[in-house]
Amino acid sequence: MTDRSRCRRAAQSAPAAQPPAPAEPPVRRWPHPVEGQLPAMEADPALHYIRCALSYQNQLLADIKTLLQQLVPEEGPEDQADA
Repeated sequence: MTDRSRCRRAAQSAPAAQPPAPAEPPVRRWPHPVEGQLPAMEADPALHYIRCALSYQNQLLADIKTLLQQLVPEEGPEDQADA
């Protein structure tokens, strides 16, 4: 018979080889825009109109959400009793 305890000891004492960590890619930074120049987005009146319309719609949606949240506690106990 062979002595298997030697094999186990040899396997246990060997350090586990870990694969090397991958190198991170270099960080690329974009230059900052030149001071004093407005981006083209702000100069376009159509984009300004769209931005204002979206802002108005966002405010309306926030108001609707607030009103709906006020209704939920009133209907909450009735829904739980039916279930």
